[in-house]
This record gives sequence, structure tokens and C-alpha cells, in this order.
Amino acid sequence: MATKGYAAPEVGEAYGRAWELCQQAGETPQLFPVLWGLWEFHLLRAEQLLSLAQSRHDPTFLPQAHYAVGSTLFWLGEFVPARVHLEQRIALYDPLQHRAPVFLHGQDAKVTCLTITALVLWMLGYPDQARKRIREAFTLAQQLSHPFRLAWTLNFAAMLFQYRREGQAVQERAEMEIVLSREQGFPYWLALGTVWRGWALAEQGQGEEGITQIRQGLNACHATGAKYLRTYFLALL
Repeated sequence: MATKGYAAPEVGEAYGRAWELCQQAGETPQLFPVLWGLWEFHLLRAEQLLSLAQSRHDPTFLPQAHYAVGSTLFWLGEFVPARVHLEQRIALYDPLQHRAPVFLHGQDAKVTCLTITALVLWMLGYPDQARKRIREAFTLAQQLSHPFRLAWTLNFAAMLFQYRREGQAVQERAEMEIVLSREQGFPYWLALGTVWRGWALAEQGQGEEGITQIRQGLNACHATGAKYLRTYFLALL
């Protein structure tokens, strides 16, 4: 995911093979992170994640499962129930228990939740609360010292400020995302950061340069296997 992107064929093949092995072995502790990876690849299996976490009474998995359901509902446009699940995840967060999984499957229970919650709040008409949540997410992501999660947070912060039409704020987050992605070798986030920077430049009067960078970012999205993002950004921009 870090080197190829979430939608790369290699990601699906790896998690697909892991799923097959779990079926052969029966229910194992490895099943949850495998389902999580499949969810990120297909953006599905969220309800199965929640059911599994509840049946196992695992305080580590349950917040992740609430996030999976809430995030999926967000992308489906079901913002009110999405907020319910996301807020449940925040309430369940225990830094002593839930920070370790960030190094297992790249997710921190609170950072990821806060970023999506910020977008949900924006969609529900709470711009100030959305800004507050995304700032909380950024502060926590910095404390984690986990570059991939920080890149994630910067990307969604740029998205939120793009919704708010705050060009300078978008450019600042995009620049940080680009620098971090180049240092760490994250082509996926580098591509997205380039698009956001292009939009910010265009929004601030540098139309020609902005369009050039948007096109560069869209082409890079295609190269990382995230072809769907071309359509998304073209519609958004």
C-alpha cells in the first residue's frame, strides 16, 4: 500500500492469498488484519469486521471495526449513521491499547477516525467542528511518529480545506504531504499532494501552473493503480 497505492493489483493479490490461508487454518488472530486489508482494497467487508470484533470482545479490534463501518457509510453518503460509528470509535480509544496496531496495518484508531469525522461534519453542515477535528488529527499524527499515517492526515486535511475553498491552507498541507512522501517513498500520497497543490495554486491566481500540476498528479494517480481517483478529482475540481 505504501509503495504501490491502495488499489494496486499487488495489494489485492497479497490480501487475497492471506484470506485463503486464513480459511485453511480456521479462525485465527490474523483474520482481522487480513479482513482490514481486504476492506481497504475493496472498501467492503466492514459489517463482517464489526461482527467479528464484537464476537471476540477484543478491545483492540472493536474501534477499528467501528471506523470501517463509519468510513464505508461516509463514502456511501450515509453521513448521520457514519458519524454515530465514528464517534463510538473515538469514545473507545485507549492510547495504551490502540497505538500499537498502527504498525501492524498502518491505522491508528483515533487519527483515522478524526480525519473522516471531520469530512462527515463538513457534509452535515458543521464547518467549525470539522476544522477542529482535522487539527486534532494532525496533532496526534505528529505525536505518533508514523510517516504513512501523517501523510494520510495531511491529505485529508488538504481535502477539507479544499471544500472550504481555503487555497493557502490547502497549499500548506499539500507541500508538507509532498515533502514527506518524497522522503519516505510514498508515490500514492505524492500524487495526491501534487493535485492538491495544483488546485491551491489555481485558486490563488496561478491558473496555468496549477492546471499543469493537477494533470501531473492525475497521471501519477493512474500510475499508482488508483485510476478511480482521476474521475474523482476531475469531478471535484
